[in-house]
Amino acid sequence: MIKNNNTLAIFSLSTIFTLSACQETEDKKAPIVMQAQQSAAVECVDPAKVGSATNTSTAASESSATTNAGSFDINSLPVINTNIGSFPYISVPEGFVIRGGKKNGVETGYTKFNDFNKLIMYTGESFFDAEGKRAVLEVGRRDNKEGFNQYKFDKSVDSYLEGIGAVPIFKGQIPNAKLKELNKENSSTVYDHITGDPWNKDPVRHYVLNHTKGKIMFQVWSNSAQGEIGVIELEGFKQTIQAPTASQIQKDLEATGKAILHINFDTNKASLKEDGDAVVAEIVKVLQANPALKIFVKGYTDNEGNQEHNLLLSTYRSAAVVSAIVLSGVDSNRLTSEGLGASNPIGDNTTEAGRAMNRRVELVKQL
Repeated sequence: MIKNNNTLAIFSLSTIFTLSACQETEDKKAPIVMQAQQSAAVECVDPAKVGSATNTSTAASESSATTNAGSFDINSLPVINTNIGSFPYISVPEGFVIRGGKKNGVETGYTKFNDFNKLIMYTGESFFDAEGKRAVLEVGRRDNKEGFNQYKFDKSVDSYLEGIGAVPIFKGQIPNAKLKELNKENSSTVYDHITGDPWNKDPVRHYVLNHTKGKIMFQVWSNSAQGEIGVIELEGFKQTIQAPTASQIQKDLEATGKAILHINFDTNKASLKEDGDAVVAEIVKVLQANPALKIFVKGYTDNEGNQEHNLLLSTYRSAAVVSAIVLSGVDSNRLTSEGLGASNPIGDNTTEAGRAMNRRVELVKQL
């Protein structure tokens, strides 16, 4: 825990800090246009050899066309109506097992689940974000003594995906230089959002499926010891957090001695966004209406990223809020900033909604 009362000094420093920590990464979506070629044998196509789009059939066996264009639009694929079951729309081959695929003694069909997250897909030339409901299946052998049959795993998964009409947009090794670009803003971006270990020589396969059940994307990876499958069902993010008002802040402080606020900052910085300034204005109204009120301003992050950076970032952000309040005319002696990083979560850090709850500022009455 870090505390600091000299908030104006900290605020002036905080605006120059860019820390790889709790805030969501900024959108890097590229405008996408797809080119497809019909093929009986499914292989990825050299971008230099891809011509204009040809006719595609709605039959699953014929729709497994390949694309490796620099841009991609899933809406240009035919809509498929094959039998894919329920989410995550894939299981593992006979003799393999999903590690950690149980919850309360019941098989879940996946190792990890997020109600909203993303996979970063690769087309052979560029990346794009696929956001929505996500599952990860970490796969091993049922009998470890037999060893992991990588060829059987790869053949089984690829044949299944192509059989249901999924289109492979990339098969191979993603260039390390491109992966390093992704990690410039946050060193864990590749690890968090691309299935498996794309840094090594083991190839990855990225598939898309335009299905009547929804737009679904798959990432497959394996090496000689294990396999991994990522699945995402595309869905827009639904914001459930509402901007606080002075009256609600006042009620919360009177009822519990604490008001929980979600204040938006620039990504990985301590500079307030425009709607963050609006929240600060509501805090100022409360303090002006209650001249004797003194508060702690406590900053929190989610648990993504480096712990030390999260602690520093929360410290700078809480100080930035206090500085903005002081600049509005409130006496600095009524305010104390405090950064607590990812401690005391109020939401589930395994879900995007939970992480959004944890990225917060709390106003606490000083007694």
